[in-house]
Amino acid sequence: MHLLYKFTLLSLLCVNTLVAQEHLIKDDIDGKVSEKENIKKPLLSDKLQYLKDDYHLDLIVSYMAIGQYDTISDQDGSGDRVDIVAHYTPTNALSLGMKLEVQRAFGAYSSGQFSKAIGSLNKVSPSYADLDPYLKELWADYKFNDLDIRAGVINTSSFVDRSFYNNFAKFFLSHAYSSQSYGHIPLSSLGIGVKYTKEEYYVNAVLSDATEHLEDAIDDIRDNDLSLYSTMEAGYTPDKNIYFINVWHREEKSGDSSYGMYLSLNQYLNETNKIYAKYGVNKNAAIKQHFSLGWSQDALFSGKDLLLTGFSSSQAESTSDFQNSLEILYKYKFDHGIELSGDLQIIKDPTTQEDWVVMPSVRLRVVF
Repeated sequence: MHLLYKFTLLSLLCVNTLVAQEHLIKDDIDGKVSEKENIKKPLLSDKLQYLKDDYHLDLIVSYMAIGQYDTISDQDGSGDRVDIVAHYTPTNALSLGMKLEVQRAFGAYSSGQFSKAIGSLNKVSPSYADLDPYLKELWADYKFNDLDIRAGVINTSSFVDRSFYNNFAKFFLSHAYSSQSYGHIPLSSLGIGVKYTKEEYYVNAVLSDATEHLEDAIDDIRDNDLSLYSTMEAGYTPDKNIYFINVWHREEKSGDSSYGMYLSLNQYLNETNKIYAKYGVNKNAAIKQHFSLGWSQDALFSGKDLLLTGFSSSQAESTSDFQNSLEILYKYKFDHGIELSGDLQIIKDPTTQEDWVVMPSVRLRVVF
């Protein structure tokens, strides 16, 4: 397996040698930039349409800003990020993609550091940090009927966790409602992802390097000293509902390994109401087991807003203590791809001297 993986990734290095990222840290990188669907009239959509019509090029630019404040410990965290995503589709089967990202942190903390400072087991916001512009994704994707294969510098979360709310840019701020909090997912690494999709079921799988820095991954491949991450997910998708199981495994260079599985149920109650539940159990991961439950109401006051409520409970591997949290988020979608969200997180029994975290937050997002 190691020799096959090394050969595959060395082949990819022929086109990916520019992606070494000295400061790319997993704790400060999160999920996906949404595609243009569900975005109301992006600001530059008309001006960029000719790129798609004439050159088969889709271009998405997203800006997001986050501000958070813990009223108990009197600590705050804030920052912003810009994502530029380009998809070139020369044929119906082949596409090439890349993603550039730049982040900034305002104040003493990155998003990962702020989460640790207030004692949260899960990250409490999308990522922000003092990072120079870097190439986060660079891949080639080929479709064979129902089979989709992507190779290069990939975002693993594009292939796992199809739950309703696994997108920090659009839904809950806390990572408690995604697989990242307890799956040890490397979000930007050299690897291969596969999707097999039918009308009412799917199977996805990923094999990638588990190193936190891509330049270290390149050195590891050359030295035949690899750390590997693998995952497989199988789902049943009747109507618009999603029920799935995921298993994952992470092998470190030291020989130590962590692994786990999780189940997720995502159900439409009607056209505007959805519920979600997830349970995960892990071995040798920061979170030993995890449960989360969520509900959403579209078009609460108008056709442009969304209300989310969620509860989660996570058990720490190191102490076996449980940490419970509640999150309430209200989002309003303005025209021209502008979204504004107000959020409140309440965390019971953080890993600090305080008994509670009470944290209001605001998120601004603009898609061009």
